[in-house]
Amino acid sequence: MEIPRRLIELRRAVEAADDRYRNNRGENATVALAVWSDATAALAQGVAAFAEENGLSRQEVESAVRRAAERRSPADRGLRPPR
Repeated sequence: MEIPRRLIELRRAVEAADDRYRNNRGENATVALAVWSDATAALAQGVAAFAEENGLSRQEVESAVRRAAERRSPADRGLRPPR
């Protein structure tokens, strides 16, 4: 299954927001929680829409998105692609 880049980016945004929330206190944590909540809602909506459009289960798509988001491109790792 080809996972759209948008869903991978949303998954990574959720993970980053979760990290920010866990590493903040007070007002900063409240803001980070709001960002996490918005990112999570956007990801859930995107996964549901993709699953429906492609006749797949939401769980199947969530799993595929999670696996795709865990993979890092050479650019993500600070490496240059081969010429």
